[in-house]
Amino acid sequence: MPTLRNVLFAATVVGLIFSTSEAEARFGKRSSSSSSDSKKENKVHEASAVGQEPPASLDDDDEEETYSPPPRPSTDVVIVSPPPAQTYYVASTSSVEVVPQDTSSGAPVAQVSAAPEKLNSNIRLGADGAALGGGSALHLFLAFEGDRMGLDLRGTGLTLPTDDGTSGTDSITLGSVHFTYALIARDNLRVRLEGGLSGARAPDLSVTGPSIALSMEGCLTQRVDLELRAQATPFPFQQLDAQAGVALRFQALVLRTGWRGLYLNDNGLVDDVEHADAFGGPFLGLGLTF
Repeated sequence: MPTLRNVLFAATVVGLIFSTSEAEARFGKRSSSSSSDSKKENKVHEASAVGQEPPASLDDDDEEETYSPPPRPSTDVVIVSPPPAQTYYVASTSSVEVVPQDTSSGAPVAQVSAAPEKLNSNIRLGADGAALGGGSALHLFLAFEGDRMGLDLRGTGLTLPTDDGTSGTDSITLGSVHFTYALIARDNLRVRLEGGLSGARAPDLSVTGPSIALSMEGCLTQRVDLELRAQATPFPFQQLDAQAGVALRFQALVLRTGWRGLYLNDNGLVDDVEHADAFGGPFLGLGLTF
């Protein structure tokens, strides 16, 4: 399993590879009039700024079995004291550990290791806020999942400073609809393959294309999960979206934090000049699982 440190390092490297010092026009936005000559040369202008399923908390209830001795025989001649009652606690894990307790002495029960949390939530939803490209991003998601198959809906709204020095902001909206299939569906690990459609809307562009993704959730401790996801759209525009983070679960409430990297390229669909953006930054969010 890849470590969180390696994934964060990879996301940062992706952002650095696609970033550049030039900033004449961003993704999905026409170049300024001063750059008309460069359009004829089909020169790539990039605007870059280099800095997002969970699971429900399900506590395994210990099953308690109590053994009691036969009732004291009724006799007028001999009175027999019953042996001390013993209580046995059985942990519901793959390896059963039985710990007896002498109830007559009131001695404390020995602690039994709890089983890891299970990733068996059927509905996941949440909202993440991120600092990307000198601006901000709001990410919403909703997922439904059965034993292996599911549906994943996501949307991201980017509010960025203009790249041409003018006042105001540029807005970019991203969205995706994916069907999911769990290649690995264990109690403490799920690896999903996703496929569907993704779309992007920018100041001068609105486009949709095929999309694929790979996601993973794994239990690190009883309350903490590791979450990794990478999504790509190869054409007609290019999108690479990767995030790595941890989720802290409090029953149905989930707190998420981590790092997100995003690369966008309109492939010259606006004015025959490629405009690209690369962002990277931390995110923090809340979610619910059912």
